[in-house]
Amino acid sequence: MKLPRRAFLLSLLGGSAATLGYSAYRGVRLPTLDWDPRDPASTVEVDNGLNARLHNLILVTPEDNTNVAHFRAFAPEPTLHLTCANGGKKQLQIRNLANNATIQCSDPAALVSHTIDGITHTVELDFTAQQKLELVCRLPQTENYTFAAIGDTGGDQELAWCLQRGHQLGADFFLHLGDFNYQPGDYRRAIDLFNQSPIPVYISIGNHDFHEDGSIYDQFLSEVSPLNHAFTLGKTRFINLDTAANFLPFGAGSRGALVDALKQDTTVAHSIAYTHRPLYDPLPGSHHDLGSDGERDWLIATLHELGVKTLISGHIHIYDRREVQGIDNIVVGQGLGHQDLLTNSDYSKILLGHINAQGEIQLEIAPLSMPFELHCHPRNEPVKESLRGGEHDAMMRVVDEACG
Repeated sequence: MKLPRRAFLLSLLGGSAATLGYSAYRGVRLPTLDWDPRDPASTVEVDNGLNARLHNLILVTPEDNTNVAHFRAFAPEPTLHLTCANGGKKQLQIRNLANNATIQCSDPAALVSHTIDGITHTVELDFTAQQKLELVCRLPQTENYTFAAIGDTGGDQELAWCLQRGHQLGADFFLHLGDFNYQPGDYRRAIDLFNQSPIPVYISIGNHDFHEDGSIYDQFLSEVSPLNHAFTLGKTRFINLDTAANFLPFGAGSRGALVDALKQDTTVAHSIAYTHRPLYDPLPGSHHDLGSDGERDWLIATLHELGVKTLISGHIHIYDRREVQGIDNIVVGQGLGHQDLLTNSDYSKILLGHINAQGEIQLEIAPLSMPFELHCHPRNEPVKESLRGGEHDAMMRVVDEACG
């Protein structure tokens, strides 16, 4: 049967309106024109008969075929609610959990064992049929702690150094500001290095972390964390906002949903936000900020509504700090340490944040102190090439010999 032209046009208009409405709800990311990806599931079937409700955790696929269920924490004190239909012993592994964290079980008799290897905790539970258990992870100290922050590390030995340096400087956890994926192999190496870090790492997605000849959001969401999330430790709230791509509408998708939820919580006295792209680009003739005046203004207004005075970001491979419409925006994008090569000195910076008992935040910079022989990432090659044969040639011979 031939569809009348009027009915066809009405159907087309109706479909277009529905698509536009759905896009306004989900949000559209530019580039790639993808809808904003959905957050990882918070209720999952771990294996046959074992179900879990997750708070500040994701279920990750293990590299081996063992019967151990693997989770990754994206906040310091996650919670796991478990229901086991059949009973029996189950092993669970929680990655990215501080070495000194405890795991409290709602039924202590069901907790058979708890072992710790770095920031990976493994527990064995003995369930009765239909038993429900709650595992609560707790830190012994939620006051007077320190965090480190830097971005744009790539996924090789420079990243390993940054994580180790944060630990050396006394940080209890690390905020990675995005771009750990610059070359083939970086993603897998970075995930392994995050798992081997001496301190937990909470990661803001960078523009190089979601596309590699197409979008790879699924890998980030299944191995790292949601794109947007927040946690409170002591009296301070940490807000991770995704700015890796431009976004329309600005307040849609999971970012908008998180912002709306945070606006309802007025109990936190101090908040700090971290993201990949900064509010501004201090370099003349360069445009490595958010890229949209409208999105920048939305983000600034949102930060003010949430009581955020400081935004930490990466993306630009420099250190810079300035106030933008009442927001203290700190750029810490020297994770490759290439400015050490340019200056033949310990120039690159890492950020430290000290939180006191009242939740107040004191920020300082420290030298990254990356050994010259670690500057091997291919992304540094143009810088190194410009220095060969000149006044820095002796230094470059040392670097080239170390990098092979």
